Amino acid sequence: MNKKNELALQVLTLAVLASKGLKIARLSGNRNFDEKVVKAKMKSMKANGMLVPAIILDAMKVIEAGLEIVDFETGEIISAADAARYVVLADANHRYKAHLNLLEANKDLKDEEKYKGEFYLIYALNEEITVSRMFSEINICTNPWKGGDFPKGAKMACKEELPLLDFIVKLTEQGYPLPTASKWGTFKASITKEIMADAMAGKISDKLRKTNGLERGEKLLKAAAKHLSKEVLKSRTLVDWVINKYDEADDEQKVSVIGNLVDFFSSLSKEKAEQIEKAKGQRGGDTKETIINRLLNKFYEQFKQSQRTSTDE
Repeated sequence: MNKKNELALQVLTLAVLASKGLKIARLSGNRNFDEKVVKAKMKSMKANGMLVPAIILDAMKVIEAGLEIVDFETGEIISAADAARYVVLADANHRYKAHLNLLEANKDLKDEEKYKGEFYLIYALNEEITVSRMFSEINICTNPWKGGDFPKGAKMACKEELPLLDFIVKLTEQGYPLPTASKWGTFKASITKEIMADAMAGKISDKLRKTNGLERGEKLLKAAAKHLSKEVLKSRTLVDWVINKYDEADDEQKVSVIGNLVDFFSSLSKEKAEQIEKAKGQRGGDTKETIINRLLNKFYEQFKQSQRTSTDE
């Protein structure tokens, strides 16, 4: 009987796993730790212990599914040759991190103040579904992800080259909301959490394969980033304004409009950029979004006027 069959359907402790020579691993591409979440888990676990077990998978099964795993504590990549010595957390990464932090904190505490909780685990019950689908279901349905977690999960599972997905992952890792990242890459909020969840399960939408608007978005964002703060770039206000200018143009003028917008952002003065960044909504008056749109329209008209003047000369 192998280790997995021997331990199936049992609620296990770390001590039991250690007695079988098993250590904990995690997906290398899983969502980053949120320190606020870890601290909240530490507080809860110290007060109440662990209420439900973490779900684990056989490490070799995960590697055979084409996913990369790392030792939870060292971060070292685990090869197939070493997979027999590991199980992989399918969920509860924040809880396990909290558990480790609490044990580390025990070094500086009196015995009566120390955390004495145990960490419990159980092998996934349904082995009929694929590993990627299992991660998708566990992390989306039972433990909802934030929007920015989805692109990273999709990237982790997809082996196909998807430049648009790479672009969106890059932005969401910088804190861009998924809808905003989608708009910069496609001019639409069409790349949704559902599309990312499907990609994690191996069902790649044609929308993720399209790249016809990607270069356009990259140029605009690069130009805007020269003078505007990341907070402005991450907001939907700026990208919505850009999309509106593009949509207003006739089909034969759309390319030139993009060129004008790139030049406009590139030439934006420090003073004008600061006005946009410092815009605030007024109680009982205009919203912040309205004020920013008004400033952008004003500055863009000034830019176009200066372009016409220089052309006339």
